[in-house]
Amino acid sequence: MTKKILFCAVAMMMQLSVMAQTIEVNESGAYEKKEVVFVDSVSSGVLFGRAMEALSDWTGPDGKAKAGIDYQDKETGTVIYKGRYSLGFKNVFLGDGWRRYSDFTLKVKCKDGKAQVTVTVPTMTGVYNRNGMTRDWSVKELIDMVNKQKGEKKERGEALLEDLIGTADGLVKSMCERLKVGEDEDF
Repeated sequence: MTKKILFCAVAMMMQLSVMAQTIEVNESGAYEKKEVVFVDSVSSGVLFGRAMEALSDWTGPDGKAKAGIDYQDKETGTVIYKGRYSLGFKNVFLGDGWRRYSDFTLKVKCKDGKAQVTVTVPTMTGVYNRNGMTRDWSVKELIDMVNKQKGEKKERGEALLEDLIGTADGLVKSMCERLKVGEDEDF
């Protein structure tokens, strides 16, 4: 029985370790995910309108995120949101620690019957609460740091990466769902 538990624990740790190594980043070291959503018989104009409204009330998984429209062009069917979401607080010692967040860009390109949704997360930023010191890491740098760590530090780094990627992927999923909403339905 103990060998089974030990084997399962080792297998789970190996799976988490592989997670950090398999995250795809673009040439600038940013995480990027693209998805195409098909919405039969819906014009690009209607999809564009839905994309314009989709993140108007979004506050992220913890209610602390911000997003705003950075660019809009109805003629090309393009909407670009820029925003920031919280990755929580990392306590270092007795309330001193890092407030962590990630900036993102969410681009929606609408055509008749379909839209491409792309999220890009270039960096994670940490702000030390005691002195306001700020530090930025590209997603590639975070992956490299996590892969060099061991034990508890590695686990915390993998959890941070999982949160960063999970929230970014959630943005894409949420936008795709909102683009599919019928005209008579509420968001």
